[in-house]
Amino acid sequence: MNNDFLLLLKKLNFWKKYNLCWIPSTASTNDDLKDIWRSEGFEHTIEVADVQTRGKGQYDRKWASDEVGQCLMFSFTVDVKEYFFPISMIAGISLAAALENMGVNAKDFWLKWPNDIWFNNRKLAGILTESTTFNGGFRTVVGIGINILPLQDKSINAASLSEAGLSTNREEVLFEFCKAWDKIFILSASEQTELWKKYGGQFWKREMTIALPKGETLVAVPESVEKDGALIVRKKDGSLQKIISATLLPKIL
Repeated sequence: MNNDFLLLLKKLNFWKKYNLCWIPSTASTNDDLKDIWRSEGFEHTIEVADVQTRGKGQYDRKWASDEVGQCLMFSFTVDVKEYFFPISMIAGISLAAALENMGVNAKDFWLKWPNDIWFNNRKLAGILTESTTFNGGFRTVVGIGINILPLQDKSINAASLSEAGLSTNREEVLFEFCKAWDKIFILSASEQTELWKKYGGQFWKREMTIALPKGETLVAVPESVEKDGALIVRKKDGSLQKIISATLLPKIL
């Protein structure tokens, strides 16, 4: 990573005091930052890895790449005094805004609650946040993986930016994300909620199989997102249910 990129990053208000660490290989960028997030002299950091061997998504699902340039995989730290709209969903909005700014048609990609971006019927990007209490507030590590080029493993239902018609590289995607985050992070929870609804796109039109934490499964259509990030769905009997935590899978797959 050259100094020109870092200079551009430092011009963005949110990122002025961040270090940028671009490394050849690691097991997990999230784990690397968690190893130091309580250490003396800690400084906020963006860590990007060319290769990630044991990266994980939500519920410990694997997100790894052994081919340089195939995926943009990075993590960064952020402190908040209290939670309003979830950090992971702010990251999703920011990534969606970045893709739109880069020319990907917003009608083709969509946010899937709570932490994924899909391109049509395949997963394009995933987001994982992990938090700890710190100094009367919360310190969070945000991990993001987005496919730049098609995956070699065709058994995985994944999309890539190249398949979405975007010729780009990891540096451009990272900088566009940082620019979008710089603007979106400071918005009110109400404004962030409305943006999430906007970028939900196809999500609001799809019947979902919803697996709840206690083993219950239901089929429903997403209706709305609330200011705390909770999802409202309409079940087959017409009643509404509030979802706080669940795994969602579009029934079309």
